Amino acid sequence: MIRAVPSGEGEGPSAGDEGRVPGLGATAALLLGIAGLFLLGAPPLYLLLGEFGLLVAQVGLFFLPVAVYLRRGDFDLARTLSLRFPSLPQTLGGIVVLAGGLQLALVLAWVQSLILPVPMEYLEAISGTLTADSLLRYLWLLVLAAAAPAVVEETLFRGVVLAACRRRIPTAAAVVVVGLVFGLFHLTPETAFRFLPTAWLGMVLCWVVVVSGSLPLSVLLHFLNNAFVLTLTALPIGDPAASSVGEGPPYAVMVIGPVIFLWGLSILRRAAGGSR
Repeated sequence: MIRAVPSGEGEGPSAGDEGRVPGLGATAALLLGIAGLFLLGAPPLYLLLGEFGLLVAQVGLFFLPVAVYLRRGDFDLARTLSLRFPSLPQTLGGIVVLAGGLQLALVLAWVQSLILPVPMEYLEAISGTLTADSLLRYLWLLVLAAAAPAVVEETLFRGVVLAACRRRIPTAAAVVVVGLVFGLFHLTPETAFRFLPTAWLGMVLCWVVVVSGSLPLSVLLHFLNNAFVLTLTALPIGDPAASSVGEGPPYAVMVIGPVIFLWGLSILRRAAGGSR
């Protein structure tokens, strides 16, 4: 599903852009530093401030180090972060890609569930935490679990890390590597069952940035993905485990998902070509 990008189409930062795009070694150190900060700092902030502490952790322990790194490195922000707003056709293509990618993520979730069973107790606990009993509560959860992660995580992974990887390795390999790192960042003993779907969606968002040249588009798609999952979880419109994988293979999704995904990529590529 992922092809190498021909010369001239969505080319990444080259190794000759020294001082303008982050290097791979320094970016790896940044990733490890943020992981350590978040691991050590987020739990105390949550105990002290509750859910607001999680927002503080995302901004102060995740986003702020990235901002400092970019500032002190004097990098070309437009190039490193792909700061280009998408056109309407690109946006529509990205949404179709996400729709197909989510269906393929369900297939991967089912495959992984054959090895790692879905912990229903964990899903029920998360559902109870994210329940919205008012509009204000729902809007707050959108900020906490959808908007903030979209901006923070896309800036780091599909911005800094993807740009650094594309300096050293082929674009297709960079997409896979960043997706896997994204999955690992979300990996805990309780969430191991989500590794493959999360890594896959990370790759999808990487490819959206590669084809469109627009990090804002991946931020929007990340937000829409989280908002969709949050809505299923927070609002009383279905069973808390509605988003979990059933016992049988999702045959319909296996057929429909790739078709929608490839259709979305086609729209996105045509839109990207027309914008040049």
